[in-house]
Amino acid sequence: MPLVQLARRTELVARLAETWVRRPPTPTRLVLDVTRRCNLRCSMCRTWEAPAGHELTVAEIGAIVDQLPRLCWLDVTGGEPFLRGDAEALLLEIARRARALGVLHFPTNGWFEARVVAACEAIVRARPDLDLIVTVSVDGPEALHDRMRGREGAYRRAIGTLRRLRELAGVQVYVGTTITRDNQGAMGALREALGRELPGFRAGEHHLNWLQVSGHFFRNEGAAPPEPPAGLVQEHLARRGPPRGLVELMELVFLVNREFVGRGEAAGVPCQALRSAAFVSPEGLLYPCHVYDRPLGDLRERPFAELWSSEHVLKARSEIEALACGGCFTPCEAYPALAGAPAATLRQTARRALTLAGEAIRGR
Repeated sequence: MPLVQLARRTELVARLAETWVRRPPTPTRLVLDVTRRCNLRCSMCRTWEAPAGHELTVAEIGAIVDQLPRLCWLDVTGGEPFLRGDAEALLLEIARRARALGVLHFPTNGWFEARVVAACEAIVRARPDLDLIVTVSVDGPEALHDRMRGREGAYRRAIGTLRRLRELAGVQVYVGTTITRDNQGAMGALREALGRELPGFRAGEHHLNWLQVSGHFFRNEGAAPPEPPAGLVQEHLARRGPPRGLVELMELVFLVNREFVGRGEAAGVPCQALRSAAFVSPEGLLYPCHVYDRPLGDLRERPFAELWSSEHVLKARSEIEALACGGCFTPCEAYPALAGAPAATLRQTARRALTLAGEAIRGR
C-alpha cells in the first residue's frame, strides 16, 4: 500500500475513533442524496415519483462540505446520481474540498457507462489517496433484473459498466443486490450469471442488502419485507472466504450480525445517526439517516454546525438512542454503527460467528 494511502487510512481510523468517546462537533460520515430523479422504475423504490425539487447546486454542496472538517466517509446517492449533467463536477468538487475525506462511495444503476467511468478517472487523478468505491446494482439474472428495474436493457448496461470499472486502477468495484420478494429465490442463478459475465468475479465483490422501507428516501411505504431462504447468509459467507481489505471485512461483520437481526435479535450495537452520521436530502434538508423520516432543518438557511448542536437535533438523537425511530440494520446505518462501537461490535460479532460455525459443524 502506498505511504500516502496508508497515512489516509490511519487518519480515517483516528477520525472514527473520536466517535468512540464523544459526539464530534460535526459529522464524520454523511450520506448525501444529490437527486430524486431516476431513469429506471424499480419495484422496490419509488423515489422517481417524488415531485421535482430544487436540488443543491455544485457550489452549495461545496459550501456544505467546507463546513464538515471532520468528514472522512461520504456516500453520494440518489435516485441515479448520473442523471445530473454535473455529476462529475459535483464529485470532483467534493473530492477537492473535503480534505479529510478517506472514503468516497457512490452507487449507480450503471446505465450511463461513459459518465460513470469518466467521473471515476477524474477522481482518481485528482485524489489518488482516496478509497474510491463504486457499487453497481444488479438484482438478478437478465430477465429478472430488467423486470425489477422496470426497463429493458438495464442488466446489459449494468454489466457493461461493471466491466469497464473493473479495468480501472484506483477504483474498488462491487455488485450490489437488494433482496426483495421478487428475487429472494434467485441468488444462485444471479451468482452463476455474474460468474459468466465477469471473469474472476469473487463472492467478496458481491454486496447483499435487504429491502428497507423509507418514506422520505425510497418512498416505498407498505413494501413487504423479503423472506429469503434459510442459509442464504451462511452460504454467501462460506463463498466469500477471508476478507481482502477493509471494505470486505466490514461487509463480513455486517453479514454475520445481519443474520441474527433477521432471526429477531436486537442488533446490540448502538446506532450512530446524529452522533457521528447524518443524511442530507437533494434539497438540503438534514435528516438523521435515510430511514427515519424526521426532517431537522434546512442547510440552505442554517450552518451545519449550528443545526448539529441545536436542541431539536439533540432531542432527535435521544429518540434514536431510545429506538423511538423503530430501529434498523440496513448497511447505510449498520456500517457506521459497527465502526463507531468497536467493543460492542467485537463482542456481538464473535458470539454470532461462533454460533454460525457451530451450526455449520452440526449441519455437516
